[in-house]
Amino acid sequence: MHIAPIRLMSRARRPKATPPTLALATVVLALAGCSDTGTDRPSGEGSDDAGVSLDGDGGQVSGCELANAVRVSELSVDGLQAGTVITAQAGAGSVVAWTGNDGIHITPLDGADQRSGADLVVPGTQLFGIAATASDVAVLSARPPDYMSFMRVDLSGTVLGSADLVGGGDHALEGVEWFGEFANTGRLVARGDGSFAAYHGLHRRWPDGIGHQGDTLRLLAGDGSSLGGGWDWGCSHSVDQRLASGPSGLVPVCVSDCYPTKGIHFNHNQTEITSDPGANCAGNANTALGGLVAVADGFFLVYQDAAAAAHLAHFDAVGAVLAERVLSQPGSSRLASFEDGMLLGSPSDAGGTSLQRLDSAGQDIGETLIVAEPLPSQDFESRSDGQVAWAVASAGAIHIVRVGVCD
Repeated sequence: MHIAPIRLMSRARRPKATPPTLALATVVLALAGCSDTGTDRPSGEGSDDAGVSLDGDGGQVSGCELANAVRVSELSVDGLQAGTVITAQAGAGSVVAWTGNDGIHITPLDGADQRSGADLVVPGTQLFGIAATASDVAVLSARPPDYMSFMRVDLSGTVLGSADLVGGGDHALEGVEWFGEFANTGRLVARGDGSFAAYHGLHRRWPDGIGHQGDTLRLLAGDGSSLGGGWDWGCSHSVDQRLASGPSGLVPVCVSDCYPTKGIHFNHNQTEITSDPGANCAGNANTALGGLVAVADGFFLVYQDAAAAAHLAHFDAVGAVLAERVLSQPGSSRLASFEDGMLLGSPSDAGGTSLQRLDSAGQDIGETLIVAEPLPSQDFESRSDGQVAWAVASAGAIHIVRVGVCD
């Protein structure tokens, strides 16, 4: 089925209370235990006029306290629908993708997280992933009635590639695949060679006459054509997925309630990370996935085991455990590369997000910091400059959180 062309919005949406020359108002987050300085830089406990801040272009900070490195910006948009909001680095700036009442919007931002152009709008009603460069953006999204689709566009709105990965067939026919039942989950990553990987749930009508649910890993060229590899049918039922691309290759992880075994699996059926004997092969699982980061010798993963304990584990390239520890935070976390280590984000008991710096071995550095914005529904963004970003919808606006690095 042909995908409808994208649209370029004729004007940039602007906050009503912002002067005409500014489309994005940078706001300061009042951190727990900290005061709002009313300036365009974040403040932390003990900060003063000589304190540390992100520079005007969103770059490095001259210090290492998290409280001085966090900036929250508010983007006012029209037609924002509930759902996923995702940021992605795009050259020196970034983009933020969100669901509007007329499709998936892609808003370009400069290095200070201020709007830098008009929205692009691509077809879709659910957003699952974006990947961007300085000149193009790829999107993984669902659209009615049952499609999971890949689309890549340049910043002028020209379609560079598109593909319906599943959907569009008669669900009663054997072999037909579609998206939208059971687990509405998926991830998209860009690979170093300019190709992409999409990992998501799907339904397929099997010879027994039943529409079973599993997952699929599709490897795609920039024009959306298949590169082969991956798999057509993986974990089943695939309750949730994570995906990263790193020096050791792709890192796909799933939660399964039945096949190949009950538990969390790496690379389809290569390695069982943890077992879940109480899963019932009918959609109920006791495990959960948190954040995932690919590193030189494998990957770090936060996950919740069947006993509800949260683990941060370091795995090698074939999924063998190198080290792990039990966390006090819930397994529903986010994890990103940050400076020379990582940044862990977990739900705070006081609301918002608890941030914890980690070294390259996954050990805590310094104290946690509570920020008011909640965790994103997808993943933290690991930027090439060592920073971390994420975005959430809040009261009809988008809040973009940026955590700067030390110089």
